[in-house]
Amino acid sequence: MFKKILSLLAIALVSNASLAQQTPLDSIFTSEGLILAEVKEIAPDFIKYSFPDESLVNSIYKNNVQKIRFNSGRVQLFKESLGLAEINYAHDFTKVNLTHLESETKGLYKLDEVYAKAVGTTTLSNITTVKERAFRKLKIQAALLGGNVIYMLDQNTVGNQFGTEYQAAKATETILTGIVYSNSIPKVEDVTATLNDKKTFAVNSNFFAGRNSTDVEGNPFLPESFSVEDFYQENGFVYVRGHAKGIKNTLFKVVSFKNNQMTLYWKDKKKAYNLSVDL
Repeated sequence: MFKKILSLLAIALVSNASLAQQTPLDSIFTSEGLILAEVKEIAPDFIKYSFPDESLVNSIYKNNVQKIRFNSGRVQLFKESLGLAEINYAHDFTKVNLTHLESETKGLYKLDEVYAKAVGTTTLSNITTVKERAFRKLKIQAALLGGNVIYMLDQNTVGNQFGTEYQAAKATETILTGIVYSNSIPKVEDVTATLNDKKTFAVNSNFFAGRNSTDVEGNPFLPESFSVEDFYQENGFVYVRGHAKGIKNTLFKVVSFKNNQMTLYWKDKKKAYNLSVDL
């Protein structure tokens, strides 16, 4: 009888363990990929979760979470991430978001600082138009960096000043400064897997924008190929050493690595550039 009870207990334990393993997990869809885990808590700024058979509680900022599909079937969307568009090309600058709240950059990757200035042509220039031109310049710089958010540090607009006997006339101007962020950066392991096996890539585009540019321009002398010499990781970002005909620069930052293409970034004293190659 005792042996029979032990056998029944053993069967029950095995059954419970089997059921626990079969319990569906929650699906957390992030900008870096899918996480299968058990959601423990949804806080104001982040989400806490644990992996199967682990007591450790992990957390991820909401800015990096697009949605959660709970094991019950219910789906919860997160506006923090859904408002951030994917930037693949310099021409995606119109999709770049602006924020004046530093809290909205939590969990995002800091890319670089940007600066833009726009000045009216005469003292009759429209202040709003000049201001819009400055923001356009700022967004172009962000898109070249692969960023989709600009945290505004400072915005200064001075209206038209008409001349007097003692002071010269001055047209309206707007000066902007900000920090560029992104909710997704190229994964080192993805770049490594591709660049280790291949050294030469076909170039599909080469765009640039000057400090005073209000639009993205294409280089009419497009190199046919880009050759990779080596690459390395620094502070979470991937840098490539390589060369292409007609381009003096030899060190590039990888700002996008998706949709079967790699986009590189570099700048000089006057312009910022993007070179995209087919993977």
